[in-house]
Amino acid sequence: MLNVEEFSCPELRLAMCHVKEAVRIILHTVLVCRSIGGHRPIEPRAVLSELFDLTYMKTDEVDFEQELEQTARQFSEVFENSLARSGRAQLVLSFYTTKSRKQSIWNIIVGSDEKIVFEQWRVPVVVQPLRRHTNPADNLREEANLQASASQQVQQALHFVIGRANAKVEHLPPPPQTQAAYKFEVTFSADGKGSTLLPQGFGSSISQTIKHIPYIA
Repeated sequence: MLNVEEFSCPELRLAMCHVKEAVRIILHTVLVCRSIGGHRPIEPRAVLSELFDLTYMKTDEVDFEQELEQTARQFSEVFENSLARSGRAQLVLSFYTTKSRKQSIWNIIVGSDEKIVFEQWRVPVVVQPLRRHTNPADNLREEANLQASASQQVQQALHFVIGRANAKVEHLPPPPQTQAAYKFEVTFSADGKGSTLLPQGFGSSISQTIKHIPYIA
């Protein structure tokens, strides 16, 4: 892909129980930063995190919120179902525009519209194993330390996202006129690099059949 602005968030080292909430917060923050559509002003709302000591902004687009929630859950399941056998995976959020392809019989297979990606956000995640101790007090201390670490990492990721999103705007196409945010899709990879696990597409209809996640050796 040519002329794609790429942003790689700092790697998140999290306990498995923190992955869903961390990804949810980052996805919502990126989407709010790129919700500059012309059809109506958005009214993002401040939300207190369910797990971390921080507040973040959510879009007021109900369909977007539902899809992001679904994506965060599916990404956490990559680890829960041991698809990321190395304990490492990456989420990629891509913003794109579309243009009509020239009429061809191949359009039946590939579709009549061509996606032109102009921005990508990469979120690498490594799951930290939870160490168990014989002393219950030590277990509680371990859990508290992991939660504090996760909260700090997510806060740093939010500063990264907001800073980069505000600093890099020259590459953005004209704001969409029919929806609040640019069209986007989310893909997962189990090795943190290439092989796509689950494409989760978001178009103007905000509807996508959830695909079965294949086993990756």
